[in-house]
Amino acid sequence: MKHYLGLSEFHLRQKQQEYPVNYEPEKLINAHLLVCGMSGTGKSFQSIRLLGSAAQAGVEVDVFDVHDELASIPGAAACRYSQATGYGYNPLELATDPHTGGPQRQADYLLGLVREVSPQLGVRQAMVLRNLIMDTYQLAAIYPDNPQSWQRDSITEAERKQLVDARNWAALKQYYPTLDDLKSYGRRKLTALTLGGDNPCISALEQLTRQYKRLNTLQGKYTKASSDAELEKLGKQVASSKETCTSSYAAFIDAMHSGRELDDLLKYDSADTLASVLQRLELLNSPGIFRANPPPFGNSKVRVHQLKSLTNEQQILLVKLRLHAIFERHKQVGPTKTGTELRHVLFLDEAHKFFSKDNDDIINVIAREARKFGIGLWCASQSPTDFPDSFLTNVGATLILGLHGSHWQMASSKLRISKETLKYIRPKQAIAVQLRREGQGDPPFGNVVVG
Repeated sequence: MKHYLGLSEFHLRQKQQEYPVNYEPEKLINAHLLVCGMSGTGKSFQSIRLLGSAAQAGVEVDVFDVHDELASIPGAAACRYSQATGYGYNPLELATDPHTGGPQRQADYLLGLVREVSPQLGVRQAMVLRNLIMDTYQLAAIYPDNPQSWQRDSITEAERKQLVDARNWAALKQYYPTLDDLKSYGRRKLTALTLGGDNPCISALEQLTRQYKRLNTLQGKYTKASSDAELEKLGKQVASSKETCTSSYAAFIDAMHSGRELDDLLKYDSADTLASVLQRLELLNSPGIFRANPPPFGNSKVRVHQLKSLTNEQQILLVKLRLHAIFERHKQVGPTKTGTELRHVLFLDEAHKFFSKDNDDIINVIAREARKFGIGLWCASQSPTDFPDSFLTNVGATLILGLHGSHWQMASSKLRISKETLKYIRPKQAIAVQLRREGQGDPPFGNVVVG
């Protein structure tokens, strides 16, 4: 790929020469790209030009468009995610590499994403969600210790409904479970855990737990008693409480049907905890981003994911799930022949909002490891100061289209760009460009006159 950025302003002014400046990812330390510019500096225009060059070069492109402004890329297919369209991706599909895939890795990844966008999710809720995911896989005969069981086909909601209506459970197990399967299983467990419901075993166990706590309290008071009268009174209460515990335990044993009731209670904590987890999933999935209804991109190699209708946390969930799936797919294909060619562009609009300080975050993993798999992470934002240093210091190309004066000091410090270079930026006329080529330490920014 070769994208024309403009003419070197230094050569135009000092040497009266037209010296073209190009973005050629194969000649840089990596294909990662950062485009920064405040509103009105031409960020969308330059982004569409860059993406158009990638498309023309035959590179696969996925654009995550926060403002629904980038669908005009030549040859692109666009899809809006919203409650009205109902398009989404099945979060329970697996990477099948025996070393890096499987249900445990997917459960942990999903749990990490949900906790990232829901900091209020407590430890007990997190464990309940993980157990719910793992049990859903097990119900579909997908087991952590059997990689051969990880390979299944994808299914759409319409296909799943047809099989469920026909009660064709055997055929259903040829496919990955969906969020509907997880929620259905969770609701069944919630019914079993609900006090006063149709599960006397759980009610008896709850009664036993309360009585045992009372017994412990009485025994503590008994050891601290100072008078004979108090000892005698508490002794009788302890004996009575032991009898109640014994009868409650007997009731629990008699009420057991499946033998899994105690295990379920340990896994799912309580009806309230499980209910709160299911409610959280419903809220996060309200626009349908976890539905097994893939967007109608067809065979297009340039896909624009329009995210404007989603909340901030829903955008983060969708983007990181797709990045994870795309990265795992390229890992399965393996490294490129040269280790430098560009195979796939991942473009993040308002990219700073998706970054995290976690080293294992998928965006940080892609920034570190994706070059050999032919992936270029292209990020657009209003300011470079919102990105972690680990990304800023390892991006192959940086384009600054115009920054507000209040950002100059920090930009100068973080990017090592001179204020003189910043001063000569003229929105939509001249930009600052840094291209990190192989073998160069820290090349300076140069001003480029754009056409």
